[in-house]
Order: sequence, then C-alpha cells, then structure tokens
Amino acid sequence: MPHSTSIRFDKATVDRLDEIAATTGSTRAAVIKDAVAQFLDRDARFCRTVQQGLDAVREGRVVSHEDAKARMCALGITLE
Repeated sequence: MPHSTSIRFDKATVDRLDEIAATTGSTRAAVIKDAVAQFLDRDARFCRTVQQGLDAVREGRVVSHEDAKARMCALGITLE
C-alpha cells in the first residue's frame, strides 16, 4: 500500500520538475518518484562499493602507493 509524504520545493525547482514532466509526458509526482528511486539505487551501489573496499582492506587485498602509481603510469596516466 503506498504511503504519502509531503515536501516543499522552491518555485524554480517546481518549474524544473514541471518542465521535465511536460517534456516526458509525465506528471510532477512521477518525475519525483523516479528521481528518488534513482537516488536510492545510486546510494545503494555506492554503499556496496564502499563496503567492498573496506572488506578488501580488512582482508589485506591492498597495494602500496608506489604499486598504485606504477599501475596508473602503465595505463598511460601521467602523474606528478
């Protein structure tokens, strides 16, 4: 069952939401729902990636600073 919430936006934000809704043939509510869903997905991916990094450190799967620099140089990345 859907739950409702209330949020206040300034006029410029509402205007932008309405412009996107009109361009996509959608509604303001649908644009907001999509934006929130995309944010939550991106945040979940970020948290998983951070956890993978923390797990790697805890398990000792790390490289030294010098090794990291060498790997980047091997990829053609110029470092100072």
